[in-house]
Amino acid sequence: MAIISIVLPTFNGERFLRESVDSCLNQTFRELELIVVIDGSTDKSEYIMQQYDDPRLVVIKTENRGQAEAMNRGFREASGKYWSWSSDDNVYMPDAFEVMWNYMQEHEEFAAVSTDGLIIDEKSRRIGYQEFTWQCFLYRADVARTIPVHRSEARILEDIDFFLRLKHYGGPVGRISRPYIKYRVHKHMVSHTRIKERPLISAKLNYEYITSGISQGDMEAMFMDRLSQCALHRAYDTMDGIMAFAREKAVPFLNALERKNLFLRTPVGWLQNRIHIAVRSQLGKIRSRLKLLHYLTLSQWSFHNSND
Repeated sequence: MAIISIVLPTFNGERFLRESVDSCLNQTFRELELIVVIDGSTDKSEYIMQQYDDPRLVVIKTENRGQAEAMNRGFREASGKYWSWSSDDNVYMPDAFEVMWNYMQEHEEFAAVSTDGLIIDEKSRRIGYQEFTWQCFLYRADVARTIPVHRSEARILEDIDFFLRLKHYGGPVGRISRPYIKYRVHKHMVSHTRIKERPLISAKLNYEYITSGISQGDMEAMFMDRLSQCALHRAYDTMDGIMAFAREKAVPFLNALERKNLFLRTPVGWLQNRIHIAVRSQLGKIRSRLKLLHYLTLSQWSFHNSND
């Protein structure tokens, strides 16, 4: 029986699938199983998976029902005491699960652990560093079974939704401040192709988190930010959805939100918003690249010292 179960849902992800699967099966921690759920793919994903001959690999074919349902299907087959999941475009470092498993043995008070990650592009070039990512993690299966399953209404934000509920109902999440995954950013990733949907889903989920006590936050600032994200892409239908939700919930800052909504639809409001988001985005990229440079410098220094 496996100690760790990894579920990897994929929908038409043939381009990076083999590299992602290999990074799971080639871990230094061997007592694991990888459950690949082919979620109605019409590409060569099934053919790629047929090329493997590893008893630790389980392949499940389903109709296309979305990532949340694919993960729920995969975890129904999981036998490990510790669970994780991955994407078909991310790549683990070889010792990722050994490091996380050791951490969990030493910290029984934690329900899960998460690590930092390197951001890579389509050609696997390192372009940034991400701290405390929800991309590389390990959590206790018995804790996961006590909270609701992955929810389809949290599409695009399944990882954040799950871990906020895990922390609230299951216990604290530990952190390893080193990168153990390569998180790939590319134009075909779901968070990019469905970017116009994300603000409305996020607004609804964050409203639920804050009102139910799952997380703390400034509700008004959250709604304002989601409107701004929509306006950047002129996603006026999504802005209408956010406003309808705010009116339905009778939020106390509704008048201010109405004014913001109208202003963002004007040429001046759109331009001002675009400049603000662009500056914030560039500052974020600069910080990410500086963190990457710091990490690479320390890694090179450690390598030289170990060879002295």
